[in-house]
Amino acid sequence: MIVNTILGNIKDYDVKGKSVHVVKISPDDRLKHIIRVKSDNGIEIGISLESGHLHNGDVLAVDGDVIYVVDFLPQKVIFIKATNLMQMGFVAYSLGNRHTPAVFEDGMMIIEDDYLIAQWLEENNIPCERCEKVLHHALKHASHNH
Repeated sequence: MIVNTILGNIKDYDVKGKSVHVVKISPDDRLKHIIRVKSDNGIEIGISLESGHLHNGDVLAVDGDVIYVVDFLPQKVIFIKATNLMQMGFVAYSLGNRHTPAVFEDGMMIIEDDYLIAQWLEENNIPCERCEKVLHHALKHASHNH
């Protein structure tokens, strides 16, 4: 099965009487425009998006009474919980110099888990928590030139 467009999100579908099968997507595959995956019932699906990107819960296909839905896998991340603006500025400046991708959700900076950064945060008494989470926005490197 080849998917070129997203049909919507599962939250907008009536699933009564339907069989919902999930397609697990890794954090690394979230930003790719072309990927090959398998659903939980073994159906191989090729995803080739010309524009846009996948969201958790996207409906890839409807085949009779079967709906194929994207389910993002969690990734290891560090939640940085700076206590004041000065501390957050210090963290943002330092991590920016390392070109560390970051997203901001729920008032916290979130970065991909890295034991060296976790050690640096601890050494600088910056509150943080390491955990696994499905992020609303994928962590990606921003291209730039020096």
